[in-house]
Amino acid sequence: MARFEALIKPIADGKTLRDALEQLAQSWGGVLTWLDRRNASLDLVSGGLPVKLLLELRRGDVLSVLVSSREGMGAGAPRSQKLLDQLLSELLKHVPRAQVQYRSDLDGPIFQAL
Repeated sequence: MARFEALIKPIADGKTLRDALEQLAQSWGGVLTWLDRRNASLDLVSGGLPVKLLLELRRGDVLSVLVSSREGMGAGAPRSQKLLDQLLSELLKHVPRAQVQYRSDLDGPIFQAL
């Protein structure tokens, strides 16, 4: 099972971010479901592969992004990784000051302090 995590900072929790996430979901043919005020879920199918995106607005202006699928990690889960790349690229277009602070496939499997 593929599982990739990224942290983007700084992100302001507000209408601009929420609109960007909604627009992204629509452009990818998915529906963004707000589980509560700070957590959202997006289910997509990428090349026949079901993928789940979880987004969490954390304190301290951090957006946590988790991409998971049933794609095997033996080959690096290229379809899931590509989806993460696309998601991060789109998010950074909408929030130009933000930067990726941590990414599990590049920085290791366990989150370390920023």
